[in-house]
Amino acid sequence: MQSLNKSNPEVWDAHYQKEKSALTFPDENLVRILSRIPHVGNALDHGAGSGRHSFLLQSYGFQVTACDYSAKSIQTIQETILGVATDVITSTSLPYDSGKFDLVVSWGVLHYNTLEDAFKIVNEIKRVLKPNGYFTGTVRSSSDTHLKSNDGVIGLADLSGGKVKLYSLDELKSLLKEFTNIQFGYMERTPMGKLDERICHWIFQAKN
Repeated sequence: MQSLNKSNPEVWDAHYQKEKSALTFPDENLVRILSRIPHVGNALDHGAGSGRHSFLLQSYGFQVTACDYSAKSIQTIQETILGVATDVITSTSLPYDSGKFDLVVSWGVLHYNTLEDAFKIVNEIKRVLKPNGYFTGTVRSSSDTHLKSNDGVIGLADLSGGKVKLYSLDELKSLLKEFTNIQFGYMERTPMGKLDERICHWIFQAKN
């Protein structure tokens, strides 16, 4: 049994050791969002995971930086995607100059932090974005049942012991309150073979 005190980096390093975690294809919702914004400048893939969105951003012409808590994740990106700068981050602070990025993508990341840390991360993202830069991402909705959240801890066996915060729309609006031109979407699906469970995400796009 995995310890409920296991840190997020350890949880995610274990997760990215598994072959099924090496996602290759980008989320179609992000593809749609990127089709509506300029493809120029520097982009940060925040919480890059297996690098599927780093590759997508690079293919659109961005100069890409990928960061993640998981050293295994960053190692995978270094080995599979040429020309992407990488950083293992160890705190809510980001090791980048203010106003460095034209776009920050944080896809399925913020909810794996406490609410307090999520606010710190979002403030950092705002700092490293250029004026009028874009911020887009997803967070798990409070309607989600797949992660089996219990007092802020993931109950799903694959990520057991990791932190999680499920968001109402009002909570997400509060998290993004310092941004402008905010737009929201919602997606929901069931895992294969588990029709009684729901994987639910809020999608957002905003400007600095």
